[in-house]
Amino acid sequence: MMEYYNGLESNEFSEGIEKKTFVTKAEKAYISEVLGTKDSTAIVARIDELSTDVPPKAIDFNKEIASLLKSAGEDISPIYLEAPQDCIQIKDISEEMKTIEGLDFNDWKELSFDERMSVLQKLEEQISVIAHRPFCELVAKDLGNGHFGYYSKNSNLIVINSDVIKSNSFNDYRETLDTLVHEGRHAYQNYNLYEREVHPRGGEISNWKLNEFSYGYQDVGHYGFRAYALQPLEADARAFAEDVLNEFFKNRV
Repeated sequence: MMEYYNGLESNEFSEGIEKKTFVTKAEKAYISEVLGTKDSTAIVARIDELSTDVPPKAIDFNKEIASLLKSAGEDISPIYLEAPQDCIQIKDISEEMKTIEGLDFNDWKELSFDERMSVLQKLEEQISVIAHRPFCELVAKDLGNGHFGYYSKNSNLIVINSDVIKSNSFNDYRETLDTLVHEGRHAYQNYNLYEREVHPRGGEISNWKLNEFSYGYQDVGHYGFRAYALQPLEADARAFAEDVLNEFFKNRV
């Protein structure tokens, strides 16, 4: 599988990442016309209008435009803005997890199934804010042994095995959290691939695009576990979730 990664960042998807590094005076004036309105929809639409990127990039991707946007303050939703670096996302998510009532294992064990679902939904919504993406609805289903969950990009759902959520074992508790963060990372990847590129590392997005559009997603049933686990989309989601949970559980258990 080593050849699968060779040259991933020197491909057609890498072209144009830095293709426009300046903004003309006319473009600045065109954007500035709507900044005073505080109408985030109009601001986003006007900036996107000046770009040919598909999907559009974060509206503050260009430094000159980012400087103009400072006057808009908090009126623009984070889903339109460049997301923090992964190391910051990991730290912020793990810190947020420590503040959510009911998420500590000792408290988790005392919660009903519905209360656990509510806690997990709150966590997902907080993660989405940190990651600058829309939040997913959390759904529990009986997926059978060995299946923990999945992300449905068509409906923007995160599905987790109901048996794992109901369990009072620490391993299943950890697996529940891992699944939520892992599948949330897939939601983040999907948002970057199809809706808006907010991830700050263009080379990683290029790898995800290759996986999604050139090589295609490699499921276990057709390609085997090794190919599935090593493909960029899965390797990234697995590493991200592992780092978040390691940070969360540090000095806690």
